[in-house]
Amino acid sequence: MLTFATKAFSKTTTILVAVFLCVIILKISDPWAIRILRHNTFDIFQKISPNQKETQQIVLVEIDEKSLKARGQWPWQRNILADLADKILQQSPQVLAIDIVFPEPDRTSPSLILENNPALAQQLKFHRHDFPSYDKTFADILNGHPVILGMATGYGTDQRAPIETTTSIKMYGGDIRSTLPRFNYVLRNIEQLEKVTTQGVNNLAPERDGIIRQLPLLYNVNGTIIPSFEIETLRIANNANEIELTTENNKLKSIRLNSFDLTMSNRGKPWIYFSKNSDYTKVSANDTLTGAIDDTLFKDKIVILGVTALGIADYSLTPVGSNLSGLAIHAQALDNMLTDTLLTRPSSFFWIELSYLFLIGILFLVIHKRHGALEVTVTFAALCWTTILLTSGIFAFRTELFDPSLPLILTLIMFMISVSTGFVMEQTRRREEARIAAQKEREKEARIRKLQNELLHTIGKSSVQKLSSSIAHELNQPLAAIYNFANAARRILDRDNIDLETVKPVLEKILKQADRGNEILRTIRDAAETGKTNLSSLNINKIIIEEIELLNDSGFGRKVAIKTDLSSEITDGTANEIQLHQVLLNLIRNAKQATEEIDRVDHEIMISTCENPKGMIEVAVSDTGPGLTEDQKKDLFKPFFTTKEQGTGLGLAISRSIIEAWGGNLWVEDNNKGGATFRFTLPLHH
Repeated sequence: MLTFATKAFSKTTTILVAVFLCVIILKISDPWAIRILRHNTFDIFQKISPNQKETQQIVLVEIDEKSLKARGQWPWQRNILADLADKILQQSPQVLAIDIVFPEPDRTSPSLILENNPALAQQLKFHRHDFPSYDKTFADILNGHPVILGMATGYGTDQRAPIETTTSIKMYGGDIRSTLPRFNYVLRNIEQLEKVTTQGVNNLAPERDGIIRQLPLLYNVNGTIIPSFEIETLRIANNANEIELTTENNKLKSIRLNSFDLTMSNRGKPWIYFSKNSDYTKVSANDTLTGAIDDTLFKDKIVILGVTALGIADYSLTPVGSNLSGLAIHAQALDNMLTDTLLTRPSSFFWIELSYLFLIGILFLVIHKRHGALEVTVTFAALCWTTILLTSGIFAFRTELFDPSLPLILTLIMFMISVSTGFVMEQTRRREEARIAAQKEREKEARIRKLQNELLHTIGKSSVQKLSSSIAHELNQPLAAIYNFANAARRILDRDNIDLETVKPVLEKILKQADRGNEILRTIRDAAETGKTNLSSLNINKIIIEEIELLNDSGFGRKVAIKTDLSSEITDGTANEIQLHQVLLNLIRNAKQATEEIDRVDHEIMISTCENPKGMIEVAVSDTGPGLTEDQKKDLFKPFFTTKEQGTGLGLAISRSIIEAWGGNLWVEDNNKGGATFRFTLPLHH
C-alpha cells in the first residue's frame, strides 16, 4: 500500500507540472477565450468600483425623442442644424464637437431641388436668388468657430485618404503607424463642411461579446494618421496647432496638446473608465432651439452635439452593465482624458503576470512535495487573497488593469489536484481494509443465499395469494347478482300461475351477469398475457343507469336511496365497459356500507357526472356515512387495506389501477353532508 501511495504522489506531481505548463502556454498564446475572460474580469472591477470622478466642463446637446417630435424625423434639414449650431456658438463654447457625419449634400436644399428639376428651375428663374443652399448656410454658421465633425473609418474599395485639414501631427522617437488600428476607407463630410471645420474619427467598435471597453485615440488610414473624435476635441479645446506624439520602441508613449499631456499605453487604445450614473449637463436640442435654456450654459464649455433618440442612435453595452448612446460614450471617454482617469494596461504587465504565474506554480509544487493538506490549504487561501487584493489595489489607486484571472484559475486547479491526492490515498487504504473485511464475511454468504431463496419463495406465495384474492373479489360481484336473480326466478316458478314472460327478463339478467363474469375472466387473462385491455367509446350516463337498475333489481335500492345528477352535455368517454361496471359497483357498494355505520333517516347515495375544466368526464359518488379520517385517506387505496371487518381491501386498489390505466385519476374527499365523495375522471373519446 505504501508503494501505491508513493506512485500516486509522483503521478500527482506530474499532473501539477502539466497543468502549470498548460496555463503558461495559454498565457503566452492568449487565445480569444482567454481575452474574453480577462476582459470580463476587468469588467468586474468597474462594476464593483465605477468611476466617481467627473468634470463639469462637458455639456451634452441631445437630439432626442422630444426634439424629433417637435422638429420632425431624422435627418433634419441642414438649416435646422445651422440654427441649432448658431444658438450654441452664440454663447462662445470652448469647442463644439458634432458627433454626426455629413457625407452627402442636403437634398432638401431649395438650390439642390432646382438643380435636379430643370423644369421647375425654368419656372422660377426670376426668383432663384431667393433659394439658398442649406449646406452653405450650415457651413457659414460653422466658419470661424471651434467646431469638430465626426467621420467614420472602415473597409471598402475607396482608397482615398481624408482631405487635408489644419491638423498637424508630429512624431518624436519612431514611427508608430504599424501599431495603430488600420483602415483603407474613411467616410468623410462634404467638402463645404470640411473646409470650415476639423474632423475626428467617431467610430465605436464593441468587442465580440457586444461590450465596448476600449477606444483608439489614433487611426492609420492608408498611412495617414487621423486623430479620434476625442483627441481632436481636446486639441481644439487646448488651442493646440499640432498633435505631438512621443513614441518609444515604436509604441505610443504620450500625446501632447500644448500644455495638455496624455500619457498612453496599450498602443494608444486605452480602456474607458465608465461611471454608472453620469452627472453631465444634458439639454434637449429642441430646448436649445426654442431658447428655453440659460444664456450662459455653453460658455467656455466643451459641447458635444449628437443623436440619442431610440431607434436612430447606436446604443452599446458597457462594462458597468448600462446601455449608453454613442454620444454618452464619447462624453465619458473625453471626461476620462480631462480627469486623467483612463484605464491603462502597461505592456510590462504581461511579463509581471507571467512571472506571477511561475511563482504560484513553483510555490505549489514545493508545498505539495514537502507539506501536508493543511499547509496546501493555507497557501491556497493566501495566494487567492493576495491576488485579489493586489489587483484590486492596482485598479483603485493607479487605474491600471492587472489580470488576476489566470493566477486565480491556476491556484484553484493546483489546490484541487494537490488536496485530492490525500483523498486518493485515503480511499486506497479504505479499499484495502474493505477487502480484508470482505474476506472474513465470505463464510456468511452461504447463509445469506439460503435466506434469499426462502424470501423469494415467500414472495412468490404472497403474489399468488394476491392474484387469487383479486380474481375472487372481481367474480364475487356477478356471481352474487346471478345468485339473487336465480332466487327471484325460483320464486316466480314456485307460484301457481307461472307467467313465462315474467321469468324471461330474469333469465336474461342471469345470462348477462354470466357474460359479465366471463368477460371479467377474459379481461384478466388478456391483461396477464398482453398487459392491455380493450377500450371503446361509452355513454357514461347510460352505464351508470344500467348499474343502478342492476342494484335495484337485487334489492339494493330498498335499503338506501340512490339519486343521480347526470349532465346531459357530456360526450362519450373512453373506457372498458366491464371494468367501468366493476368500478361503479365497488364505489356504490362502499357508499352503501358507509351509510350503515351510523343511524340516520335521510341516508342517500348521490351519483353525478360533469365535464371538468381539464376537458375530462368527472364522475362523483357521494354518501352520507361517517366520512374518513386523514390517516384512512392516506392508506385507502393501498392493496389489502380495509376499514371493514370482512373486507378484502382490494376493491379501491383495483379500481384506481383501472382508472389510471385509462389516463384518469381516482381520489376521495369530504362532502358537506359529513360523508365521503369518491371522484374519478375519464378521458373524452376523440
